[in-house]
Amino acid sequence: MNDVFGQDRPERGSVLHVVLDGVPLTSTAGASSEQSLVAEVPMTRTGRRSRVALGAELQVSWGSRGKVRTRSYRVADVVVSDSGRPDWHLVPLAPAAEGTRRAVPRYTVALPAVLVAADVRLVGQTVDISVAGVRLSFPAGPPATHPLPAPGDTGQLAVLLDEVRTAVPAVVVRSGLLPDGTRDVRVYLTGELDEDRRRLRDYILAAAPEDDVPAGPLPGTDQPKDEPVSAS
Repeated sequence: MNDVFGQDRPERGSVLHVVLDGVPLTSTAGASSEQSLVAEVPMTRTGRRSRVALGAELQVSWGSRGKVRTRSYRVADVVVSDSGRPDWHLVPLAPAAEGTRRAVPRYTVALPAVLVAADVRLVGQTVDISVAGVRLSFPAGPPATHPLPAPGDTGQLAVLLDEVRTAVPAVVVRSGLLPDGTRDVRVYLTGELDEDRRRLRDYILAAAPEDDVPAGPLPGTDQPKDEPVSAS
């Protein structure tokens, strides 16, 4: 089988989402193949490692190019790494499928943001964020002097989290103008789970309420009522 990283299985370093007893938890993908997946045993909000019986079945979700992918796995083993971190060894039970936005917690919040993609630099704020993607809002302006980045453009997104600049690589998945001229841009976050990605992840999980219901679609899914009327 010619599986595709990101679509059929998560890439190493990808942020994983697992729901245990109704509570969404976040993990990180390690070695990944069509036969198995290594994933860090996630921490609960109380700071303890989750406990799951061997043989238990899990639904694992991850972001891929603005979409959510979900796959069923069985916990085959729990192994402690050299660093002392416990990892799940998971065996896939079925092919990956398109998941739902509810699998990836999102948080509606306005944070100062700067997006640099291709030759375009935009200054505005976030609309909602997740560990997979961000929706951004930028003030209206003439297209000649305030161009929109095009879907597929890569660059860097910087947001201010508790007065700390946090910069992560990103790719534009959608851009357009809202009826009032506001520039609406959605990006998918890329790159390794480095210090800045971890800071963003921890901020989102800490800010979202316990009974979090995602506040908006992931980039690339159905648009809300204020759908852009034009796109670049």
